Amino acid sequence: IMKVSIIIPIYNVKKYIIRCLKSVQNQTYTDIECILVDDKGQDDSMKVAKQFVEEYKGAVKFLLCEHHVNQGLSAARNTGLKKASGDYVFFLDSDDSLPDDSIERLVHEAEEYQYPEIVSGVTRHVLADDSYYDVKTGNFRCNEDVFRGYIHNSWNIIACNKLIRKDIFSKHKTFFLEGITHEDVLWSFEISTYIENIIGCPHVTYNYYLGDMNSISRSPLSQKRVLDSLIILQRKASYLSNQNIYYLLSQHIKDNIINLSYTLVRNRFPISFIKEVQRKATFILTENKIDKVKASVPFYRKVVFKFVNLLSF
Repeated sequence: IMKVSIIIPIYNVKKYIIRCLKSVQNQTYTDIECILVDDKGQDDSMKVAKQFVEEYKGAVKFLLCEHHVNQGLSAARNTGLKKASGDYVFFLDSDDSLPDDSIERLVHEAEEYQYPEIVSGVTRHVLADDSYYDVKTGNFRCNEDVFRGYIHNSWNIIACNKLIRKDIFSKHKTFFLEGITHEDVLWSFEISTYIENIIGCPHVTYNYYLGDMNSISRSPLSQKRVLDSLIILQRKASYLSNQNIYYLLSQHIKDNIINLSYTLVRNRFPISFIKEVQRKATFILTENKIDKVKASVPFYRKVVFKFVNLLSF
């Protein structure tokens, strides 16, 4: 039987943590270890979680890890990974929850397809009024398909709701870059350069609650998030030496940079900040010799990018 390690970073989620932990407790699959990582929030969420674990009597094996100071989501996931002993790992955010048969459904698909690197379930996006919409992933059966799927946004790039074979981390050392937001964007990109299989499980295996606006991924764009996007684009550019993905990746980076400029103008960021971002973005394009690559974004966005470029130099 296959062991699954569920990793839950905990930070300021007192309102939601019991809902999350009960959904792990109720899993129909039994060979589960659940690693709770205390990332030193300011509320009582870890105290609540510890009490829950102390009173729990079921089959899930709960483990508690503790940071000395707040280190962020990437560091919390990496801490959980170091403790994980499962054949597969599964990331669960502490303000989300799982249907009772999630892990059982995902494990079934993993066995059916001879243990692929990733099995990705259907994610149910639950809105504040309890209405919802579902996002599913298809099957990608070779590395070229996986990479194209990443570029064209045709598989879900969040790390949650994926049964992930442990050797991605032990063999390839693809951990989460610490200190940045959008860590899933970079992590999914890096694994897309080498994994061969993503299998889509046709069942809803994750409840992603959009009503909580405290979550970074659900909050307004900040200057830090913009600068972190540039760090990610620079890191992506370091993969351009791989000739198999050169053109697609070049175009992807240029499209992202043009879209970023357009977003800054549209959201009325300070002109001094827009100029700073433009200079850094232009450096990424010229340093990597992709400034002449043809972008695939709408014409009006290219016009905005050129106009901002004139302002910045």
